[in-house]
Amino acid sequence: MKKTLTAVVVCLCIFLTVGCSKPDPMEAAESYLEAWSKREYEMMYDMLSSQSQTSIERQAFIERYNTIFSAIMLEKLEIIPDDEILVDKDNAYLPFKAVFDTNTVGNFEFQYTLGLVLEDGEWKIAWSPSLIFPMMEEEDKVRITSNTANRGPITDRHGNNLAVDGPAYTVGAKPAAIPDMDAFIKELAPLIEMDEQSISNILNQKWVKENPDHFVPIKNFPFNISEDFKNEVLNIKGVMLSSKSYTTRQYPLEEASAHVIGYVQKVSQEELEKKASEGYLAEDLIGRQGIEAALEETLRGRRGYSLYIEDQDKNQKAVISQTEARDGNNVVLTIDSDLQTMAYNVIEGYKGSIVALNPATGEVLALVSSPAFDPNIFPVGLSASAWKAISEDPAHPLINRGIQSLYPPGSTFKPFTATMALETGTIDPQTAVVEAQNEEWIPSPEWSAPPIKRVPHPPGEVNLHNAIIWSDNIFFAWTGLKLGYENFEALAHRYGIGDPIPFTLSVKNSQLKNPSTKWSQPLLANSSYGQGEMLITPLQLAAMYTAFYNQGNMVLPQLIKEIRSPSGETIESMEPKMWKEDVIPQPHIETLLPMLIDTVENPTGTAHQVRIPGLTIAGKTGTAQTGSDKESEIGWFVGFTLETDNPLLVCISLEVPAGQGGVKLEMAKKIFSEYYK
Repeated sequence: MKKTLTAVVVCLCIFLTVGCSKPDPMEAAESYLEAWSKREYEMMYDMLSSQSQTSIERQAFIERYNTIFSAIMLEKLEIIPDDEILVDKDNAYLPFKAVFDTNTVGNFEFQYTLGLVLEDGEWKIAWSPSLIFPMMEEEDKVRITSNTANRGPITDRHGNNLAVDGPAYTVGAKPAAIPDMDAFIKELAPLIEMDEQSISNILNQKWVKENPDHFVPIKNFPFNISEDFKNEVLNIKGVMLSSKSYTTRQYPLEEASAHVIGYVQKVSQEELEKKASEGYLAEDLIGRQGIEAALEETLRGRRGYSLYIEDQDKNQKAVISQTEARDGNNVVLTIDSDLQTMAYNVIEGYKGSIVALNPATGEVLALVSSPAFDPNIFPVGLSASAWKAISEDPAHPLINRGIQSLYPPGSTFKPFTATMALETGTIDPQTAVVEAQNEEWIPSPEWSAPPIKRVPHPPGEVNLHNAIIWSDNIFFAWTGLKLGYENFEALAHRYGIGDPIPFTLSVKNSQLKNPSTKWSQPLLANSSYGQGEMLITPLQLAAMYTAFYNQGNMVLPQLIKEIRSPSGETIESMEPKMWKEDVIPQPHIETLLPMLIDTVENPTGTAHQVRIPGLTIAGKTGTAQTGSDKESEIGWFVGFTLETDNPLLVCISLEVPAGQGGVKLEMAKKIFSEYYK
């Protein structure tokens, strides 16, 4: 009986020992660390010991973690616990490493010890501020400061600023100097296009009331505001105008470089949501058009940050991590500011574009579109009236017509039709078209389209030379029909028609015809002199003409000359590149180039008005009718000098009423004359 009782007692003890075994602290530790890595702060708080929860309230705990890790833009938190946990009765300790990947202060890591305490049969976290960062103690705070960085400047080929960070004007007030606040607000609001309540809210801020003698900024304006505007605002008693309190982006050439440089604007909320991980903040500026947008990543500066612990006396106790501010890179364009400004002044008041290249290297010396806009109004915040004026302008001033507008090339395409026909043996330099003696021609009895007409020209044999310099439509329609669809289409693609042109800024694709259109005799005839459904941008047409300068090779237009680091070190530099090689055989260059020169030099040539004594210019005019009523036209001139040291190619395209395209020749002559002065 005694042995049996002893056995029962032993079994009971074994049962109680197994049933009362302590839970595994590793499970609790890993659950807490996993919740932290996932930023599940509420769940973390629920795992704290009762004593820890007494030391910090739930909402304060959650807000503290959220605030700290949102401020440093925590991208990823990797937690690596040790394999073993130390258990000492009702306490446990787990060493672990935390690796922080942030978008502000870079990456950093710390070693921690996670303390746990057994409480009512469960392991709980013995929390203290050292579990945020190891060097933190009670009453310490985490601080982050930032150092701003400059956006990289954009300069022309000679180092002149085209876009640079600089001061803007700020309209503000010194409240102590305002005799009547209500009258002040009422008078200022319409002038600076702000509602009265917004101005009142600014002037009634707590810090303003406590410091009535301080300058209070109200609204920013670009550096180039007019003297009249300055005088108007300064006539209001209490207004102050400062150029020292705000820095933004400046565009010294204003409208002249608007389309090629583009502009920056405050990042939108939608963009911020997408780009917050890249370090963008709500007050940042981002490129919208032109080079500013295309090279945003190259130009934008990166803020520097310092993350540190501050003690209760507001002293910096320890630096957790920091990154240096990095200014954006300097972008050097191929643009010549003087030529860019001159070209803009020449075309101002017209709709159209001027592209100027170095035909030997492809460097874009000027890229002008008109009408234009002042890019300086965007960085400081666009006023309602300014946006209304731009957005409702039927001339669409935001469009860069040099690369975004597609036009029929008109007679500027004729030298390329001639090249195709010479290459296939369809014509030779002596070929004369008898039909071109007449002012109009119907190619066949079955012809279903209007007759082909030519512009008046002197009497004489219409051979290739005269057809080029007189720009005879009938000669080239006849030639195109002899050439045939297949040859015409295959050889036209050799010049890049239909191919995307690699360029820093987005260029619309040219086309030979609409994809759904089938070839017909009228379409082929019209296409042969650059009409029909053929469309091209001025930039691409300029590139095509470089083949006549480069022994048959088409050079690639380039806009970026160099990219330099903030310290001036060259990161990238431009090398001339050919876009299409051997597109015009050398014998045909030798045939056609003198004809293009004669188009300018010969008194009967359509571009004779461009002739400048002592300067040899090869060129071609073009007129393409547009619109169903044919009351509008695209006036073209493409011309280039044969200089070897400093050649210049100019492509002008104008959207004008029918019959008014001749002004293109005045423009071209002025540009060449001033450039070689």
